[in-house]
Amino acid sequence: MKSVDRVSGVLLAFTGGHLVLGVTDIARELDLPKSAVHRTLSALVATGLLTRDGDTSGYRLGPRAVDLGLAAGGSPDLLARALPFLQGLRDESGETATLSALIGVERVYLGQVEGAQDVRMTIEVGARAVLHAGASGRAILAQFTAPELESYLARTTLTPLTEGTITDGTRLRRVLQEVRERGYAASRGERDASAGAVAAGFRVGVAGPIGSMSICGPLQRFNGAAVATYGGLVAAAAARLLAQLVT
Repeated sequence: MKSVDRVSGVLLAFTGGHLVLGVTDIARELDLPKSAVHRTLSALVATGLLTRDGDTSGYRLGPRAVDLGLAAGGSPDLLARALPFLQGLRDESGETATLSALIGVERVYLGQVEGAQDVRMTIEVGARAVLHAGASGRAILAQFTAPELESYLARTTLTPLTEGTITDGTRLRRVLQEVRERGYAASRGERDASAGAVAAGFRVGVAGPIGSMSICGPLQRFNGAAVATYGGLVAAAAARLLAQLVT
């Protein structure tokens, strides 16, 4: 196998629904010697396309993969375009507004505008999160086509992060349909037991789901009235951002 084929094969292995892959997994899938796979992985880590997983001895998509994914979707300047909308969401709600992008079968935080409250939520830019838990991930999942969603569910374990995490596929499908009908996702204590959030996702044509914007804050401030108000705000902001992305 030529070097370019080996590099592309390794990268494409991460599009099959696996968050983390080890040398043995990739070598078996590509029918390559472990030594050759290890050399390729080391080169991809050096470029930032892959990164070592802190909890295992495996590898996962790296920060430069975010850049490639956004460029492929025609939105390499997504954060710059979204920033005015995030600032508007912060100003209207007083809470932290965030932007996430879909990379593989995870979402990655691209940026935030922190809330004005003394007690407020903050996120780690570049941090990864699963899609099934929390408003930002579920807003992205709601943009999946039916085949895309079924493929995701077939390959993903709906691991509980808190007592409120949805771990049943049938219930998740039903909730995602509600998200599509309402225009935004809402969560209270599903990914972080102390946090609430609302989020809206966006999909750019054949490029597929791109990401989501959210308003998030301490759980006690995300009651029914706040969720409805903030949900309307974030859905409108996501629609305006999408209109910019497709022009």
